[in-house]
Amino acid sequence: MKKLTIISSVILSSLLILTGCGSNSSKKSNVTSKVKVVKQSSSKKSQKGVAKKKSGSLWNNDKDSHLEDFMKQWGEVMNQTYTKYDGTNNIQTASGMNYPQDFNSATVNGQNISMAWDKKGTGKNDYNVVAIYNYNKSSSSSITYAFTLADGEPIVLVNEGSGNNWSETKNKSLRENFVNIFDGKATHVEKPKVSSSSSTQSSGDGEGYVTTPEAMRGTWYSKGEDGMKKLVISEHEITLISADGETNHAVLYKRTKDTPSDVSESERQSKEEWRSAGNIGANGISMRGWYQLQGGGEHFFTHEEEINGQKVPLVLYGFGANDLTDYVYYPSEDLANQQSDAKYDDINYKF
Repeated sequence: MKKLTIISSVILSSLLILTGCGSNSSKKSNVTSKVKVVKQSSSKKSQKGVAKKKSGSLWNNDKDSHLEDFMKQWGEVMNQTYTKYDGTNNIQTASGMNYPQDFNSATVNGQNISMAWDKKGTGKNDYNVVAIYNYNKSSSSSITYAFTLADGEPIVLVNEGSGNNWSETKNKSLRENFVNIFDGKATHVEKPKVSSSSSTQSSGDGEGYVTTPEAMRGTWYSKGEDGMKKLVISEHEITLISADGETNHAVLYKRTKDTPSDVSESERQSKEEWRSAGNIGANGISMRGWYQLQGGGEHFFTHEEEINGQKVPLVLYGFGANDLTDYVYYPSEDLANQQSDAKYDDINYKF
């Protein structure tokens, strides 16, 4: 009887051991399966990143050649000849900068950033510069474009002032075509469009648009006793908006003949928004009424001030026969409010 009891216990113990082993085996199998699923999911998410790593860069010689061809065509349309950075020798601009060397002290919209030459575009800078093109407008003024990759996104920066402050270009053709080149798509160069108003220049006394400095373009704000004024500047147009909403819109044209004195009222009204304009150096624009014979005009200058430890771009506006400043315009309403009573030593105010 004792023998039977012992045998039964042995058999029962064996069954329990076998059952336990089976259970552990099942658990291990489930864990292994879950790990595999996670790995598969992870590889799918990183497929795009892996593809980029295999290529070794975000920018390559084919894209660079495509951009060079585009800049030649675009420069011809703009009647400008651009010099390309060769990857070795600094580009010396007429405004006194050396690139890419001087990227180490560059700012963008007055903000301190990291910006550096990076042929592959994969660096850790805020702006990785993959191409540089410069056009010297005169012996002391230039336009420099930096084609950059910022966190993998193609962005074109421009410097058209006398300092080292950059901003994103407003030129639609440059922006869109750089994206196309980065994505491996075709580019297209269009000639500047002529507005319907310019087609009425039948008298032959005007010759195309006057172009504003790129650093001046955008929306600007000035706070005074009468409230917040706004200034909107595009490539060929300037709009002044008073604190009470009154709008003064101007289209900038280059006058090629003397202003006539005997003009009909209907003719004056047809060109009410036209302005006879001209560039003042590299960073300014002046304008007068298209048929204005007497009195001073209006002028706009780009400027830079250090505010709260940061370099901030400004636009100075004045009217009359001199270059004195009536209003200082800021890049945001907040700054205009904060600095409404500020006076800067290097600005010549009218009052």
